[in-house]
Amino acid sequence: MWEGVMSVWDRSDWTKGFPFTPTRLAPLGRGIRGQGGQIDVNGPHLQTEGTAPMPMQRARAADRVAVPQALSVRVAPASHRFGPRQASLRLLPAGAFTWGGRAVPVQPRTRPDHVLIWVSDGRMRIDFPRSGGILAAGDVRFVPAGTAFAARPLDGAEGQVLLIAPELTAQVDPPLPRSVVAGCAGSGAALLSATLAELMAEAARSPDHRTLGCYLNMLSLRLSRLDPPRDHRTDPGAVHTDRPLVDRFLALAAVEMGSCRTLADLAQDLGTTLTHLDHACIEARGHRAIDLLHELRVDRAAELLRHTDRPVPRLAQDLGYASHAHFTRAFAAATGRTPEAYRSQMRNAPPQD
Repeated sequence: MWEGVMSVWDRSDWTKGFPFTPTRLAPLGRGIRGQGGQIDVNGPHLQTEGTAPMPMQRARAADRVAVPQALSVRVAPASHRFGPRQASLRLLPAGAFTWGGRAVPVQPRTRPDHVLIWVSDGRMRIDFPRSGGILAAGDVRFVPAGTAFAARPLDGAEGQVLLIAPELTAQVDPPLPRSVVAGCAGSGAALLSATLAELMAEAARSPDHRTLGCYLNMLSLRLSRLDPPRDHRTDPGAVHTDRPLVDRFLALAAVEMGSCRTLADLAQDLGTTLTHLDHACIEARGHRAIDLLHELRVDRAAELLRHTDRPVPRLAQDLGYASHAHFTRAFAAATGRTPEAYRSQMRNAPPQD
């Protein structure tokens, strides 16, 4: 009996039946699942479960996951990425210039260029964060870069709006004003018109900044010689007897900025009361003393953001704000941009909001 069994196991040519039952291996691409394909069942090591190992193959194009068109990322050419703004001059019809939107109430916004508005006929509305008014025929406003304002033409508005890149004005003498200038063209209207025409003609002929600088010098001189602004209120003959007090208040506030002194302290230094100071500010500027102080701090903040690399939290502390968040809210309310976005805009980087 044992001889018969041994004679059975001595045979090595069987490939079917026990113990050579069909393997459950299913090599990819070869054979049929359950038949083993070309697996050598007489080998020293035999895998009996799963899928036979095979070399890693590169995925075919047809097997790749298709990315939806809406999720694909389109990268702009390097030449189109955040290129510096080109220094330029643009002259627009006053009736076609709108800034700050048409929402009510208006929302003043900053611009990276200087803006000169001259109304020759009709009317135009201009608004600043805490003031506003109507420009009539002959009125001129110069708004330096970085100043928050809104402007929109009204019925029949005619005139010119000149946009000046600050890069062109670095060597202008006399320098362009650093704050808003209000005036009237008056008897100098013909000279102002000729200066604008010659400036734009030269800009079209040659991109030489030195030549343009000569005409910008003339323009700056014209602005310094504007007639006083006309009072469009119902009582244009009113005399502001307390204007010197307001001027002294603003000068003192600029020196004491960040010292945490109160308005009452400043009024006492000026030899007056806070109530009298408020009345004087309303008569001379149309706003209370606290509002003028707020405008002064925002103007100083804008100047420091443009010309220094001082961190924003440090600026908030130096200017007397309670916190960085308080400074951000106040600055955004006045300019329409956060301090960080304003600094980026004025340095020709793309804005963050």
